[in-house]
Parts: sequence; C-alpha cells; structure tokens
Amino acid sequence: MASGPALLESIPKLVAARDAAALVALQDHDDKQVRKAARKAIHTLRSKGVTIPETDAPRGWSAGDLKDLRGDLAAVAVIDTESTPGLTRVMISAPQEERSYLWVAAISGRDQIVDFATYVQTDGQRARMIRDWDRGSDRRVPADWARARIRWAREQTLSSGFAVPRQLDDMLVHLGEAPASRPTSFLDGVLPPVDFAPDKDNVIMVLANARVNVWPPVIDVEPMMRRVNEKHPELNEQSPEDARYDALLAGARGDETLRADLKAQVANLLEDSAVTLWLSGNDVEAAKVRVLAAEIRAAAEPEALPWIGRLLGFQIASTFAYLSRQQQLGQ
Repeated sequence: MASGPALLESIPKLVAARDAAALVALQDHDDKQVRKAARKAIHTLRSKGVTIPETDAPRGWSAGDLKDLRGDLAAVAVIDTESTPGLTRVMISAPQEERSYLWVAAISGRDQIVDFATYVQTDGQRARMIRDWDRGSDRRVPADWARARIRWAREQTLSSGFAVPRQLDDMLVHLGEAPASRPTSFLDGVLPPVDFAPDKDNVIMVLANARVNVWPPVIDVEPMMRRVNEKHPELNEQSPEDARYDALLAGARGDETLRADLKAQVANLLEDSAVTLWLSGNDVEAAKVRVLAAEIRAAAEPEALPWIGRLLGFQIASTFAYLSRQQQLGQ
C-alpha cells in the first residue's frame, strides 16, 4: 500500500483527472493528512460540478450517522442592508468536515468587496446563530446565489484595481467559480405583481421602506447642485416646492456620471433592499422597490425619471449632513 506522503502527492493528480471515486476511497484513510487532503479535494471537484459517488459503507467509528448527529448540513445564507446603510452584508454559514465556516462579506453598491471575514463555527454555534436568524425571518437567501454575489464582487474589485482581503482568496476553493455575469435576483418570479407606477408624489414611502433616506452619500450630487445654483440663484427654501423640484431635475439631466451611478450602484442597492424587505415578509413593498430598480436600469436617461428627484433629494440631505460633520471635526 502506498505511504501517506506518496498518497498526498497523488491527490492533485486525482483532482486534475477528476477521479472522484479514488478520492472517496481516501477520505477515511488512517493518515489524518491524507484524509483531510482527500476531503478538501472532493469539495473542490463538487464545486466544479463533478458527481461524487457515495461511499460503500458508513464510517465504522461512529455509533450513528454523522450527518444525523450534526443535524442539517445545508449551507444557509442571509443578507443585511440595514446594519450599515449603503452596504450589503452577505452572510453564509457553510458546514465543513467537523465544523462550519461563517463567511461575512460587505459589498458596496458598485459590487466591490469592502470587507470580508471568515469565522469557524462549532455545530452548536451555528445552530444558535440560525435560531437568531429565524427570529427575524423564516426565509433564506439561496446559498449558491450568495456565493455567486461574493465571487462576482471579488472580480469587480480586482478589475477596478483594488486588492481584496487575503481571507477571501483563501476561501475561493469553497466559494466556487466566479459567474460570467452579475447574478440576477432570485426574487424574479417570487414576488407578487404590483400595480405601481412611481411618480414624485407616491415614491417617498417606497424609498423610505428601502431606507434610502439613511444611505450615506453614494453618488456625487455636488456638480448637479452647482448647476442648479448657477441657473436658478433666486431659488431658496421659501420657493415653491414644484419650482425647486423642476430645477433639480433640470440640473441632473445629461449628467453622465450621475446616470452611470444611478444605473449601477443605486439600482444595485435598491435590489438588495428589496431582498431585505422580502426576508421580513414585506413582499408588496419589496416588489415596489424592485420596480424602481427596474425603471432605473431600463431608462436611457434615469436622471430624468419624474420621481428620481425624490431620491436625489435624500442624497443631497445626506451630503449636506456629511459635509457638516466634516466641518465640525475640522474645527
């Protein structure tokens, strides 16, 4: 029989040959290093779509089935858009051989990784965490979709010239291949149809439900505000609301940078906010928020949509608040 070191050297070749049966035969080897390497290799092949054959017999060292003892071993995922407004936190608990990984990724509206951390969980810690998640919602984000979102964000971060946390690169073997395009929302066909045509008079509550009013500055509104002030120096807080609103839309129109930000990060953040609403059972409100995201993506000039001034108004207020804080810190 081959020695442990020889078997270890053979495992990469088995992976390259996609010989799942040979790796399964090694996953319960007496040598701990061989056993661990074989199981990691099996996970790699599984993530690439290779069918893994069942073992011939249950493990002899266990009085019962290990999976039964450990409970539900399916990966579980949720997202959170409320803890850090303007960011989407994607959390995945993924069981491994004896424990579980908990991955927490913070993704910006530009689909870039802001932070990533890996934690090791015992089965008890995982069970307690899932119970905590269950208290907020009995719904789950598809784990494959969550993995794809993290992988897509990694590629977008690197293509923009930024580095990603080393822990993320260490977990690529578990996260799977990067998707060829941005993962589409799993809410397609899940939410009920809604009779909602957004305009400046009915969109404020929908934006508030998406928590747009607490976003930090995610788009640069200062160039737009300069144009408005230059063309309409007479406008002030006492001016009619309609006049100020129309001037705002006129100042936004044709701003290609603003247009790109709306189509990319604003639409992305709205779609993720819809997932948070769906997780909490607010299906109708989630559907309305998705209408807003869809209108932005479909419009040739989203900055000219009749309701977009409401969203820009929230961003203007957020920008003023940010600048005020900066001035106070500088004093």
